[in-house]
Amino acid sequence: MKLTRLLPLFALTALATFVAPAPAFAGSAAGSRTGAEKFGDATIRQFAEKVNATLDAKKVNLAIIARSGRPRSQLPQGITYTHVAIIVFEPVRSADGHIGHTYTVYNLYQGDQGRANRSYLAQDFTYDFVSGTAERDVAVFVPIEALQKRILAVIRSPAYQALHNPDYNLVTNPWVDRFDNCVTHTLKICVAAIYQTDDRARIYDNIRRYFKPTPVKLNGLQAFGSSFMSSVSRADMDKSGLQTASYDSLKAFFAENGLMEESMTISMD
Repeated sequence: MKLTRLLPLFALTALATFVAPAPAFAGSAAGSRTGAEKFGDATIRQFAEKVNATLDAKKVNLAIIARSGRPRSQLPQGITYTHVAIIVFEPVRSADGHIGHTYTVYNLYQGDQGRANRSYLAQDFTYDFVSGTAERDVAVFVPIEALQKRILAVIRSPAYQALHNPDYNLVTNPWVDRFDNCVTHTLKICVAAIYQTDDRARIYDNIRRYFKPTPVKLNGLQAFGSSFMSSVSRADMDKSGLQTASYDSLKAFFAENGLMEESMTISMD
């Protein structure tokens, strides 16, 4: 049975060591304070507690979680969230050596060494994740239990790092092994788990066969502004136009293939 003791939220940002080995839709950056600045830090902390408590009450050990780092009114049609990650219930050790269990988040972040076209992998907490939201909700879907275990096994293996491509593109084409963003990395990890392989060629072959990307209209992207447009490359563009992986297309992939246990939207209200 899953341990249900959650560490107090105020301690989450101070935790030093993970007992387990510690090893993002696009435009995701570490340390985003959009939500804290918009809604207030106290509200964000309460929201993080609510997300943790909701998942813990359902005994969720691993799920896919999404936030929108910009108001939805500014997002291209078909895109409802801008950052996707994997949230895991696991043991952590505080600075004083105490071991407790809480939810940690495995992210791909844009901006390695301050470069918009480079990404890196990082692990943080629910508070950090919801601190970056510009909306009052996050979305979560839970893979079936057997797949949760397989995804966690991939995260714990060298494949998690090996499948990461540091070349970042805001609208990465998931059918082409050229760039990465937070959703395509999450997709690769999930497909690696489904087929129990770390073979990139096989992973991409199955993505092309079974995953339906989200089409992206350029005029919609222009609403992001010049700083976001500088993160868009057409080097991997499909002949039909720009397409990418989104939270919604990832969720549809799981649902259509009988791989999703449940989905939910968790609101501040």
